[in-house]
Amino acid sequence: MADVKENKSKLNYLIQHSAGSGKTNSIAWLAHRLSSLHDDENTIIYDNIIIVTDRVVVDRQLQKAVMGMEHASGLIKVMDDRCSSSDLADALNGNTKIIATTIQKFPYIVEEVKNLNNKRFAVIIDEAHSSTSGKNMSAVTKSLASGEWEYDDTDEMIEDEIRKHGKQVNVSMFAFTATPKPTTLQMFGRLNKNGQYEAFHIYSMKQAIEEGFILDVLSNFTRYETFYQINKLVESDPRCKTNSAKRQIARFVQLHETNIGQRIEVIVEHFKNMVMDELGGQAKAMVITSSRPEAVKYQKAFQKYIEHKGYKNIHALVAFSGKVNLEGEEYTESSMNGFNEERLTKEFDKDEYQVLIVANKYQTGFDQPKLCAMYVLKKLKGVNAVQTLSRLNRICPPFDKKVFVLDFANTYEDIQKAFAPYYTTTLLSNSVTPSAIYDLEVEIDGYLILNDLDIESFNEILYSGKEIKAKERKMISFYLDKARKEVQKYPYGTQKDIIQKLRSFVRFYEFLLQASSFEDVEIHKKYNFISYLLAYISIKNPGAGFDLTGKIQATKFVQKKTQEHKDEEQTSKPIVKLPSAEAFGISQDKEQKLSEIIEEINSRTGKAYNKDVAVKAMLQITDILGKNEQLKESAKNNSSKEFETTYYDNIDDALVEGLNQNEDFFTLLLNHSEMKKEVMGIFVEELYKRLRNEK
Repeated sequence: MADVKENKSKLNYLIQHSAGSGKTNSIAWLAHRLSSLHDDENTIIYDNIIIVTDRVVVDRQLQKAVMGMEHASGLIKVMDDRCSSSDLADALNGNTKIIATTIQKFPYIVEEVKNLNNKRFAVIIDEAHSSTSGKNMSAVTKSLASGEWEYDDTDEMIEDEIRKHGKQVNVSMFAFTATPKPTTLQMFGRLNKNGQYEAFHIYSMKQAIEEGFILDVLSNFTRYETFYQINKLVESDPRCKTNSAKRQIARFVQLHETNIGQRIEVIVEHFKNMVMDELGGQAKAMVITSSRPEAVKYQKAFQKYIEHKGYKNIHALVAFSGKVNLEGEEYTESSMNGFNEERLTKEFDKDEYQVLIVANKYQTGFDQPKLCAMYVLKKLKGVNAVQTLSRLNRICPPFDKKVFVLDFANTYEDIQKAFAPYYTTTLLSNSVTPSAIYDLEVEIDGYLILNDLDIESFNEILYSGKEIKAKERKMISFYLDKARKEVQKYPYGTQKDIIQKLRSFVRFYEFLLQASSFEDVEIHKKYNFISYLLAYISIKNPGAGFDLTGKIQATKFVQKKTQEHKDEEQTSKPIVKLPSAEAFGISQDKEQKLSEIIEEINSRTGKAYNKDVAVKAMLQITDILGKNEQLKESAKNNSSKEFETTYYDNIDDALVEGLNQNEDFFTLLLNHSEMKKEVMGIFVEELYKRLRNEK
């Protein structure tokens, strides 16, 4: 408050508070305090306080905390699932003092709130991460930027648009996160005396653990490894895409009845003998699966096992989105649990249920103090690992709570490495510079797919200030189609490289606009053209895949305890770096005989196999995308082609996070050469249909 009183709306604030240390209450109180804060001249500093969340709807817990503040009627408005973007525009134009909304509503109101009469805003961001550097965050700053101007030409309009990205003189951002990514640090952090970006205020994981507000989730960590043998059932030795074959084999192993049965036995017996008596017999556990079919199968296997053993006091619920079809049967979360999804958290809190089996639900933002154990069946990386395991860190007075992690997919070193940047403080040692944009521009220009005159004419139409009618739309289509045909002249592999570089250009430029004062009108024109081109263009893989169903078998499954760690001192590695432009490049797939792929997998099976099972991460990325709120919103409101653009943009986030945190892992994962977007193209249509049909 003291810093804001002195600097008013000049600065941004990054608040790095450990998960479980009361972020929701901090946000609610901050909004309350800022809404009435005056400067030394007794002038109100902020006209509106806007709480922004990246979820589809404003979190219920946050709603309750904000609305619970003592206030006069009409001064606080929560944009729940009944509110539209127009309701948000009305609130901003009106006298509502505190507004809680989702970030996804802002792109639709930019034109409706062009002139906010030079109001001053405090924007509180609930869980700041990489999505705050893209189009949605740009829409927030453009909507709230003060002033209205007259323009003489297109270049002046573009210059003003560029200025409305990034820090605005009338807007302060208060970004909350327990796990700031490098992009978040550069966007909202402050430069310290050593030239590193850091948070304005830190309440570290280490401090919170030492002061007894949260628990050390790695205090009891046990690693189980899965060993097995793959064999070919067919006499022929077909050639197939390496990536596709590895994914199919990994999925086959993951869903194998023997594998699931063995793991369920380990999980249930560990919970029964080591966990369930904690908290006076109220202890609960989560099982983290890597896919929705896996969640269904584990829940069925769990039920079968406890019935076979006659256990009457252990019962499991399951959580996943949409519908799952397995062996001719259709499953939903509601049908398997026997009640609506909305009731799950309340039902799980009851004594009747002890275990929750999840597929990309309740891994973030889920606050259940009775959780004492987590059984991890999928690869977790970076921030995702920290957020998932941090579900365990809540204390549960008056009990002296113990926590347990049994991990079938990650080593202790992997998880420790994920936690290290956030254990004490997080510092960004490098920053994105315009050179990365210019380097990418040179590479794109080298393909000779873009015409400068077309880009100029395209932007003239875009900034004409008039409604774009049929004639103008036809011209826009002409320019985009011309560029698309140039791309399609290249072989399929080169086309993929071109699209990858175009997406990298858009993503880097959007971040640079938000994080710096970078101004280049010609680059912005090219950015506009490429953004439309990516939504317009679509390339198809000419090669058909090879289905391995019925052509392989898995035998000799063994679940073996290979690591056990208790009460070890956690390490801190606070320095993080932004990914370079090169990190976005994805190498080419190759073809191998099925026998060679199997031989490669089996040759690595053994003590080092913990790295080989990382093939499952390909499936994990798809599941991560399935819970992405921006993708859900896009699927609900866009065509499949428009959705595809958002889909690939979010794949970049997942890939960059992996490459940045563990390059060696991804190199090993895909045979030292793969991990490219081509394989993810298989899932676009399926994911679009799934998200669009979600209730």
